[in-house]
Amino acid sequence: MEEHPELMPLLTVAGGPMRGASFRLRVEPQVIGRAPTSHVVVHDPHLSRRHAEVWLASEGPSLRDLGSTNGTWLNDRRITEEELLADGDVIRLGRTELRLFDPGVAHTDPVGLDFGPSRRDIRPTLPLPLAAPPRARR
Repeated sequence: MEEHPELMPLLTVAGGPMRGASFRLRVEPQVIGRAPTSHVVVHDPHLSRRHAEVWLASEGPSLRDLGSTNGTWLNDRRITEEELLADGDVIRLGRTELRLFDPGVAHTDPVGLDFGPSRRDIRPTLPLPLAAPPRARR
């Protein structure tokens, strides 16, 4: 899959100081933190210098807290061990919120909005004709 980077899972900053930034997961672990030596530097004072790491394992995207002070949260649950991620998962580090978009299995868009099942069999609706304005009474 690394020969097709557009198919690699994508983490997007959905909330916090760096909203809109995104990065692709790789097989090798990437450290997320506020230290300039981190692979993914996030400018959030509530993050540890080396807060968490993410990588693409053979089982799927994975996340691990690196002993951070404020913890790493996955879908509003503090994690203490390595966790597998799924499309649409929300990761909170400090005051930064990341959303996972996995194009290989996606049911969401890159920032995690769910549009439900595909509706290719339904034709688009045409606008209704404009109604004539009501007549003035005499």
